[in-house]
Amino acid sequence: MTSGVAGLVLLGFAAVVLLALGVGLDTGSFVIAGFIFAFGALAIAVTRKARAGGIAPGRCAACEGLISPNAPYCKHCGAPT
Repeated sequence: MTSGVAGLVLLGFAAVVLLALGVGLDTGSFVIAGFIFAFGALAIAVTRKARAGGIAPGRCAACEGLISPNAPYCKHCGAPT
């Protein structure tokens, strides 16, 4: 999945660069291209983190409810985590 997202982002980067070379860029176009590059890098980073298992809920020791791994207490029973 990560390689698919990276390939899609790189394809988008190439399309933006080719379009910029063909049409020409003004200041607004540079800003838009910067946002496209930033969102592409963000998409790759999120995909890598999701694949690594960094985004997963935890379980409460008291009630076995699903909670955020960073939660200070359980949202279901109120027990400290």
